[in-house]
Amino acid sequence: MASNLDVFEISGPIHLSSIDWSCPHDQRVVAASLVQATCIQEKDRENKRAGSEALAPAWWQPFHFECIKVLIDNHDSSIFGCIYEFKRPFPGHPSPPRFVVTFRGTLPDRRHGFQDGFLDLCVIFGGINKTARFETALDAVQKLMADYNTQDIWLAGHSLGASIATVTGKYIAKTNIHLKTFLFNPPFASIPLDWFSNLDNKLKERLRICKTILKGGVSLFMQNQRKKSLDEFSKLAAWTPYLYVNPGDPISASYITYFEERKEKEGKIIGYVEQVVTRTSLRESCSGVLGRGIEMSHLLPSASLAVNRNKLNGCTSKFTIMLLRHYSFKLESHHKPNQMLFIVGTMW
Repeated sequence: MASNLDVFEISGPIHLSSIDWSCPHDQRVVAASLVQATCIQEKDRENKRAGSEALAPAWWQPFHFECIKVLIDNHDSSIFGCIYEFKRPFPGHPSPPRFVVTFRGTLPDRRHGFQDGFLDLCVIFGGINKTARFETALDAVQKLMADYNTQDIWLAGHSLGASIATVTGKYIAKTNIHLKTFLFNPPFASIPLDWFSNLDNKLKERLRICKTILKGGVSLFMQNQRKKSLDEFSKLAAWTPYLYVNPGDPISASYITYFEERKEKEGKIIGYVEQVVTRTSLRESCSGVLGRGIEMSHLLPSASLAVNRNKLNGCTSKFTIMLLRHYSFKLESHHKPNQMLFIVGTMW
């Protein structure tokens, strides 16, 4: 029996009778609904629901999209992504995206647990960009751009899918093409000190400083890798993905601390050092020397971060619409000899 969370008439945004494509709220709802549709498509396939019994189409049809392609994981044959095309005549400016490419999150069941779990580890330890699922995703987006000669494409994903969307967006952004990207509960691939509640704040701050100095030392030692990271990070500056996180979710909540600390330390000496080392991670630096070239999905020079303060309630928290705090962060490149990069934040 299908879960109520998969039924659009019960859990979907049925209140949204018309879409204002200039409204960030409406854009977010559509992106989240299409991500949910991708997850339900895999459940439809697994439970052999087809035709009138399929639940997924109800999540894209109200917004006048059509699923033109599903992306299949070569290892477990599951649907992990979908390409949706807007099918109605474009209503003028502002207009909807021509295509939306979405990626589902981890499905914690016996059927998907092994492959999804393995990819979750790739996100944490680095190397999601070396997996077949990511390569399939990137190839699909690049082929879509080439076949239709368009950059009018949105990327969207939840959890594991948000990591795939992030790294895909990064690779495309390095070619100076910036696709609009929606990331719901994206994993922060680093263990934050805030997880250790038994440590006092002074000790945490000292450990942060030690970590920063260590990363700075490694970055300075690996000059070639440091220059490469600077060049790639600068190319990403104009790309601003939209992140939606909840403080109650330990996987993505660290983005809040990540950006708040950048703002707090702005103008301080240790803050300048941190702005340099946030371009890369120890894992990226070491992998670059070893020739592996892993990509850490959580390293973002720019982001628009929305914080949902609603309490988590199982899967219903994935795409909760009401966002009570909203941060907007923009990276500015100051043309100084040391090529420092700064994150400037505002809150409203």
